[in-house]
Amino acid sequence: MSRTKIAIAGALGRMGNNLINSALSNNKVELVGVFDVNDIDPSFINKNQIQENVFTTREESFEKADIVIDFTTPKALFNFTEAAVSNNTGLVIGTTGLDESHFNLLKQTSNSTKVFYAPNMSYGVNTFFEIARKAAKHLKDFDIEIIETHHRHKKDAPSGTALKLGEEIVEELGLSKSNFNFKRQNQEGQRKENEIGFSSIRGGNIPGEHTVIFHGDNESIELTHKAHNRKIFSDGAIQAAVWLSSKEKGFYTFKDMIS
Repeated sequence: MSRTKIAIAGALGRMGNNLINSALSNNKVELVGVFDVNDIDPSFINKNQIQENVFTTREESFEKADIVIDFTTPKALFNFTEAAVSNNTGLVIGTTGLDESHFNLLKQTSNSTKVFYAPNMSYGVNTFFEIARKAAKHLKDFDIEIIETHHRHKKDAPSGTALKLGEEIVEELGLSKSNFNFKRQNQEGQRKENEIGFSSIRGGNIPGEHTVIFHGDNESIELTHKAHNRKIFSDGAIQAAVWLSSKEKGFYTFKDMIS
């Protein structure tokens, strides 16, 4: 069985380094490209024990790879989706902080090539989503709050995982994202019915912690997922790339992969 040829965007970043390590330790993939906004220096290739013939530009990476993995920034999507369509290259997107225009772009791209999107690439987190849905189904009269904690360098808030958790819950309850409340500190008055509150904490080097709390009149239930390191995200992204490589064009999520 041939290995999946992958390239990694944002290779110089922290997540890029994790993705490189996961790729090099997975015998189902071949790392054919690493690229970033800044040039990739030969010393970086040697330091990370990457083969010298690996491509280090965006253009060559998209041309040679079956799948490009992107955990960079939302603004990079416009160039990446264009390159993916031009080269018929699949995309695995783990970038967070996307808005409706970005999702529309990914859906449009999936008409021409294959796109996999997940705000969190951990199998554990995606199982956590299912557990939270089941809890919400049985606790419909409870007040729901979502708290997420991440390292000091994370730029978007709330996290994409927290938003996805909220989306799963409102879908289960027949509600919508209009029930989300991100700015309670600026509001007066009582908690609104069916409101789902979000709180974000930033500090230290925490890879990610997510808690959903169901508050009843006389009891509370908390469900929490804690990431101990970023390897769960990079390993999951590599697995998603291998899985996606055998699929036809279309838009896929973690639910498709684990179902």
